[in-house]
Amino acid sequence: MLLSSGAPLTLHPVLAKAGEGTVYGVLERPDLAAKVFHPDLKDLQSKLDKVAAMITSPPPGAVQPNGFVVLTWPSGLIFDGGRAIGFVMPRIATETAVEIHTMSNPSNREEPLPTAPQWTRHATWEHLVNTAANLCLAVQVVHRVDAVIGDFQERNILVSDATQVTLVDCDSMQFTDTSGRRFLCGVGRPEFTAPELAGVDLRNLARDRESDLFALAVHIHQLLMAGNHPFMRGTWVGDGEQPDALTLARSGSWAGGPSSRLHTHPLAPPLSFLPTEIQHLFVRAFTDGARDPAARPSAQEWREHLLRIQLTRCPSGRHQVPATSPYCPWCAIDRERRTRRLTQASARSTGSLAAHSQTGPQRVPVEPARRVSAASRKPADAGLGASPKVIIAGLITVVVIVIGLATFIVWALLSGASTFGTG
Repeated sequence: MLLSSGAPLTLHPVLAKAGEGTVYGVLERPDLAAKVFHPDLKDLQSKLDKVAAMITSPPPGAVQPNGFVVLTWPSGLIFDGGRAIGFVMPRIATETAVEIHTMSNPSNREEPLPTAPQWTRHATWEHLVNTAANLCLAVQVVHRVDAVIGDFQERNILVSDATQVTLVDCDSMQFTDTSGRRFLCGVGRPEFTAPELAGVDLRNLARDRESDLFALAVHIHQLLMAGNHPFMRGTWVGDGEQPDALTLARSGSWAGGPSSRLHTHPLAPPLSFLPTEIQHLFVRAFTDGARDPAARPSAQEWREHLLRIQLTRCPSGRHQVPATSPYCPWCAIDRERRTRRLTQASARSTGSLAAHSQTGPQRVPVEPARRVSAASRKPADAGLGASPKVIIAGLITVVVIVIGLATFIVWALLSGASTFGTG
């Protein structure tokens, strides 16, 4: 096998197998990976034409000055017997990288599999903000050429242990070559699909960059808001069952959004803890953007505002929050979880667990955490109020004792046998 330059290639080892082809290492070039398409791939020639066009138009910044790979953009065709069979691209250090859902999902982040990178255990909210800002950079790089990410889903986004972000599977992106020929992206995950694309055949429709900006806002929301998807998790207060994510996105109804019937879930942070500028960007992305996709913030706007966030420690000292936040949402969520556990434990001890399961956990109002020193906080009063029957029984007992004591004193005085002294 040869590169288009004539340089020989030895493909080894197998790094991954996918629907379109197999990805290999390149023995002669450790900095490269090679993707060889399956020979029976549908529209193989069109795919090779697309890759060839992408090779001639690499986005500036796809590889950063420090060598970090932001996009695994095709960089050269691979030939076998004079026939193109695939392409080479920059290779990334997958042994230390994680898919972005591992960062945004608290359970995945805090309890990685034994075979997965362990550094995510130590990630803080600051690392999540940095990841979001670096994701914005990757989108900016893609949009420097006539390309749309299209299938902008979590498995195509890798995060390094320095919170730098790489977009992979770039050959699936929508791309338009210099002659105007457009190569479409025919796939997409519903939860990251812009509402204006609902119900359309993506194999026959060209997407706009604004559709990427919708998915970008969803990823940022999940990173900043403890993995909560803005259109999937919340408390539905509208009629009937909660609609699916695409239906909610089309109506601009998202968790905690203005006039939204999908309220913030009790175990999710409220939008109000974020800096005002970030709140406004989400409104533009999800509320205004539902009516006018052009209203969505650009990747550059997101990045600029994310990098301005100043952080501080909450009163407990355990969490990071924006310096502008008047309370700590993470402490409030911890309290809510403790309340639910106590409620469940109480239900079990009284034998009413079945009834509790039928009604569901009761939502306990969460008070904002005050910015006070730990020393000034008092433990919550755990006392239980006495029942009316207990109070009445107690009063009767007191009356009986008083009457008995008075009777005894009168008898003692009359009999001259007082035990209170002989005075």
